Amino acid sequence: MLKLYYIPAACSLASHIALLEARADFEVEEIDYARGDHKDPKFLQLNPKGFVPVLLTDQGPITENVAILFYVAMQFSGAALYPSSDPFGFARMQEFNTFLSASVHVTYRHISRPRLFADGAEAAAALRAKVPEMVHRYFGLIEDKFRDGRTWVHGERYTVSDPYLFVYSSYLQWGDRGDPGRFPRVRAHRERVLGRPATQKALEVEGIPDPAIAFGPNFHQPAIDGDDPPSC
Repeated sequence: MLKLYYIPAACSLASHIALLEARADFEVEEIDYARGDHKDPKFLQLNPKGFVPVLLTDQGPITENVAILFYVAMQFSGAALYPSSDPFGFARMQEFNTFLSASVHVTYRHISRPRLFADGAEAAAALRAKVPEMVHRYFGLIEDKFRDGRTWVHGERYTVSDPYLFVYSSYLQWGDRGDPGRFPRVRAHRERVLGRPATQKALEVEGIPDPAIAFGPNFHQPAIDGDDPPSC
């Protein structure tokens, strides 16, 4: 059986929702950041990077949302969580998901983990100050995708890209990384994903009503042993 390792309200929520949308047979295990589960040797054997998500399969662990979401779309093809079954459709899905991972997520980490990029309070402040500019640029591109009236990221078919965008558009609502009011179509998409049964089930399991307004018990904890908080 598959097992997903997650932190409540972290970016692993995207993979959690996707597995539920696929009606996969899986179990979950919460990683308690405050307790130091991410440093446990057993967890580090699964992912030496010490991050969630990790999806343990019969063939071994898969890390990184982009890879896990691709696996879910392929492994549970009957759920049709991809734009189309041809190589072009999968490539467009990967294009968008990689953009979220490599651009949006990395930009958010200038707030949550500035020490990954530079040392010192002055450098951290400069990194954080740059975030709204880049977030407005990136979400402006995403907002433009919805100008044609589409319901989901890739058109009228819900795909694994939708819960992934949901996670980052939810974090945008916090107000510390840009103005969410600039992106009404992205916000409307977020609300549609939020209302889906699979999303509600994932949030129930993780113990959070909505990642835009509330967090799990281990989210945004103070730094531990020199670590940055487990924010995405």
